[in-house]
Amino acid sequence: MPRNRFEVPHATIWKRRRATFDHIQPRSRGGLDVLSNLQLAHADCNKRKGNTGPSLAQSSGNA
Repeated sequence: MPRNRFEVPHATIWKRRRATFDHIQPRSRGGLDVLSNLQLAHADCNKRKGNTGPSLAQSSGNA
């Protein structure tokens, strides 16, 4: 386990922290590819949210 961020290769940190487009209402649950249904999220946060809707993600602390 690294003791600090300088012991981890930059590419590894960037992969997890890069900005991704997140569907607020997931496409798998009827969400559309429209600007009003998109938000920026870290790749890790987007992955953790999965296909949960906005209210489920916020209540579980994964928003």
